[in-house]
Amino acid sequence: MTKKIGIVGAGAIGGFFGAKLVAAGYEVFVLARGKNLEVLTTDGLSVHSDTGDVTVKFAGVSDKAEALGQMDAVIFTVKGQDTAKAAEDMWPMIGPQTEIISFQNGLSGVELLVELFGEHRVSAGITYIPAVIDAPGQLRHTGKVTRSVFGPYTPRDMALHHELAAALQAAGLELKALDEPLPAVWEKFVVLAPFHIIGCLTRMSLGQWIVNPEMQDLFLRAMLEVCAVGMRKGVAISGDIAQKQVEFCQTHADPGTRASMLEDLERGKPLEIDSTMGWLCTEGKRLDVPTPIHDMCYALLTPYRDGKPAG
Repeated sequence: MTKKIGIVGAGAIGGFFGAKLVAAGYEVFVLARGKNLEVLTTDGLSVHSDTGDVTVKFAGVSDKAEALGQMDAVIFTVKGQDTAKAAEDMWPMIGPQTEIISFQNGLSGVELLVELFGEHRVSAGITYIPAVIDAPGQLRHTGKVTRSVFGPYTPRDMALHHELAAALQAAGLELKALDEPLPAVWEKFVVLAPFHIIGCLTRMSLGQWIVNPEMQDLFLRAMLEVCAVGMRKGVAISGDIAQKQVEFCQTHADPGTRASMLEDLERGKPLEIDSTMGWLCTEGKRLDVPTPIHDMCYALLTPYRDGKPAG
């Protein structure tokens, strides 16, 4: 029997995974709203990529979770600030054996899912897939990277994880199922939070600011703050990851890379600051780990939390 996979958060990443799951032979059901709901229902999702363009139709699209029914797994890719509402809305999709797989930025979202649904039903994941929504139903994969990892929040049987990984690998994704995903999630978060705040506050792409020694030092010190919080929480984080990331950004990263939060800032969209740097600042205070760079940057970006300030 074909497994039913739900997508909650049918933006760029959710849509990309949904299209690949359809290609892998799964029945995919999408919880959507607004114009996205209308277009996905009538026309499906068109994915434009250097690896080829494709249009897929989903087995079901609705703004009501009860109309979609219970799933074998749910791919959860909403923005951090939308986690609580989306999680509440998707309850009818969650059965006793449903696996909820989060591919969100940071740790805030997956921790909330664990609190709501139990650690035995939640998996943590990260993705490096570069994708954007150009218009409702129109998704553009902006590079060739398809790397993602995921795994159970706490140890348990991974038959479904391995099945999904194998199927999506066959469909063209570089996807790995890990017994212990949290170190990999933290490894990305070490870079993500500092990269986003520097991008937003400089309004620059990576190549424009990484050449400056003062910015290199700021980037390093901000990453070390994240490392300190993660290590205080008991996560195994490599001691030299921050320095290696500075060197990687100087020598190998695409200099044109821009923080996705900067894209949202310039478009006047709400910013995912509470679930990333805000969460880090809160955890730092709770654990008595200083995070002065993130504290300051969070305060400076707070007026833009809900989009462009009025006036």
